[in-house]
Amino acid sequence: MSDISIDLPFWIFPVIYGAIYWPLTLFFGLLCLYVGAMRVRGIGRAAFIVIGLLLVGDAAIGIYHAFFVS
Repeated sequence: MSDISIDLPFWIFPVIYGAIYWPLTLFFGLLCLYVGAMRVRGIGRAAFIVIGLLLVGDAAIGIYHAFFVS
């Protein structure tokens, strides 16, 4: 017997899980955007905003697949 496997890059797993659990991903993305816009100063502001935008984008992929691809 032979083993057949698919090699996926390591960064694809958080994207897949974020798209599956899109409500949680959307919540944390919006929380990061709020904290970045209102509470943090300096380089932390940029970091929170970038992370928040990535999480919201990942949740958007999940919403698209949940409602429009089925």
